[in-house]
Amino acid sequence: MTDIKDGMKKWGGIVKKCYYILLTMIFLLSSFTTVSQNGFAADRDKAKITVDTLNVRSGPGLGHSVVGQVHKNKEYPILSEKGDWLQIQMNGKRGWIAGWYAKKIKAQQSENDPSSNTGIWISSKVDALNVRSGPDTSFTVVGQIYPHEKFQSIDTKGSWTKIKYKNREAWVASWLTQSSTPSSEKKKEPEQSSDKSIVNATSLNVRSGPGTSYSVVGSLRKGDHVEIIQIQNGWYKVSYQNGKGWVAGRYVTKSENEDKQPSTPPTAPTSLKKGKITATILNVRDKGSLQGKVVGQLKKNQIVEILKVENKWAYVQWNQSKGWAASWFIEEVKEDNTSQPEGDLSNEPSLTLLYDGTNLRSGPSTKDSVVDRGNKGDQFPILSKEGDWFKIKLSSTKEAYVAGWIVSVTGASTPEVNHPTVGDYLKGKTVVIDAGHGGNDGGAVGTTYGTLEKVLNLNVAKAVSSKLKAAGAKVVMTRSDNQYISLPYRVYLAHTHSADAFISVHFNSSIFPSAKGVNSFYYSKLKDAPLAHAIQDELVRQTGLRNRGVKFGNFQVLRTNHQPATLLELGFISNSQEEHYVRSAAYTDKAGHAIYRGLAKFFSNR
Repeated sequence: MTDIKDGMKKWGGIVKKCYYILLTMIFLLSSFTTVSQNGFAADRDKAKITVDTLNVRSGPGLGHSVVGQVHKNKEYPILSEKGDWLQIQMNGKRGWIAGWYAKKIKAQQSENDPSSNTGIWISSKVDALNVRSGPDTSFTVVGQIYPHEKFQSIDTKGSWTKIKYKNREAWVASWLTQSSTPSSEKKKEPEQSSDKSIVNATSLNVRSGPGTSYSVVGSLRKGDHVEIIQIQNGWYKVSYQNGKGWVAGRYVTKSENEDKQPSTPPTAPTSLKKGKITATILNVRDKGSLQGKVVGQLKKNQIVEILKVENKWAYVQWNQSKGWAASWFIEEVKEDNTSQPEGDLSNEPSLTLLYDGTNLRSGPSTKDSVVDRGNKGDQFPILSKEGDWFKIKLSSTKEAYVAGWIVSVTGASTPEVNHPTVGDYLKGKTVVIDAGHGGNDGGAVGTTYGTLEKVLNLNVAKAVSSKLKAAGAKVVMTRSDNQYISLPYRVYLAHTHSADAFISVHFNSSIFPSAKGVNSFYYSKLKDAPLAHAIQDELVRQTGLRNRGVKFGNFQVLRTNHQPATLLELGFISNSQEEHYVRSAAYTDKAGHAIYRGLAKFFSNR
């Protein structure tokens, strides 16, 4: 028995030693793995959290379990991506976060690197893309951008991008732009050049900065040679005999363009054809297509020499300049026709049409007859301003009027006309946006994708908020992140801020999977129903979902609310097809747009 006990003690000691050795190996392996992961992640892009608290999940989707939380402004290495979801590393653990609540920071790049604020420069995919004062097509057009121009991206909201544009912040449609990221550049100027170029305007102001709002520091004459050292938003920074300054790019012909013609015209024959310009203003481009860069402009009745015609585009020469112009706006003339344009547009107040088929009328009213029509990009001298209308010069003997809210104005002393827009009815209004549910109250759950209603509610609420703020409204959010807010407190916010409207955002669910569509609810017919009807009409128009109508709803946020209030049900996440649709960024933007327009419609009738 003693031998057996001694043997058992001996084996017990061996097992105990093995146990401690195993624990030590596990600890060392764990430490090595953590160090290895941290070292590996150091060379990876990082995700900077943009909301106060963000759930970390076990997989890339809202249906996966929550394994932790991360907080605003914290940065975490990105291990992988799947759709809109990012896998990150935090405290030696891995998890997935919603990518739309994080900002990517490139590896080895400081977020404050001046090469970019967001690290992105954007350019237009189309000719003359409208730039607006807010993230919606109802906001005022403040200018246009072209494919050859690049602008710094500041932010994105849904399908809109905020850019730096002419010393201000403005918005463009993201789906009509393309982006690029500067690489190995410390501070990249918008565009650099060192071309010897020629002034093609009779008299051209030189300004202290890239815009008509800057002071005049000098002037140039037609035929003067300048050196272009920088290009920004259609303006050239030039070096000339008296120093440096900025000039409007459309009045300078870059000499390098002639060497880069896609098809170089032959030596001009001894007898050249002459042509007369029939368009009010005709753009001259560096190649024979609408994608060519504008290098100059010709006025109606101006005479040019036609050097060559290819594919309906004419290579023309006027004064000391050459370029390609649309031949269908050039009429061949005989030698004795030498009429020349009068004056020059470079220093006169002028305007540019923003739309094709713009009516030019006999008087300053839509009741006056149409005397001509212009197209997008046509430019005219301004003779005077009458109310919201501009009187313009069509030719030496013909004048007309054009509505000021559909043109872009050039000339420091000539004010823009801001025609009443959707946003004008919202300016100064106080609106409480209530994202339903939140925190431990997730609301309804999607049957196919496990979508949480509280997440959709907040996404739409934020979309509405950004549009309202851009229009000048005061916005109060009952919640701006994933937190629980009591119903009485939501109503309390409407009362304390004397809200002009209270909007409660929700998504619907039903035991019947075929149920679908949008509803708007009211409690008081007199106080609430007009608001509910105005928004319901826009929801149906903008989203395309089934109209379930405006109905009475005995909800606490309506029943106890003294301010005009409505509760919206923006679709059924119990319907597989509708759940898929309402999860998209496109739907979020459409719903936000509908609520925004519905509010404007409501206020316009009060």
